[in-house]
Amino acid sequence: MYKNTKSMMSGAAMGMLAGSALGAVGAYAAQKHPREVKKAMKKAAHTAQKAMNGIDKMMSF
Repeated sequence: MYKNTKSMMSGAAMGMLAGSALGAVGAYAAQKHPREVKKAMKKAAHTAQKAMNGIDKMMSF
């Protein structure tokens, strides 16, 4: 394999490892504190909606 391909493969593997660890932490938190997770998700959705509105406003000018 080429050197570039090896670095891409290791980067992808590290990304998958980090994603699965974050997913496990999220699942644990959802089981232990469902009300707090629901509140955090609502806040994240609101923030994402505000960001999308800002992007839409910038694109329309």
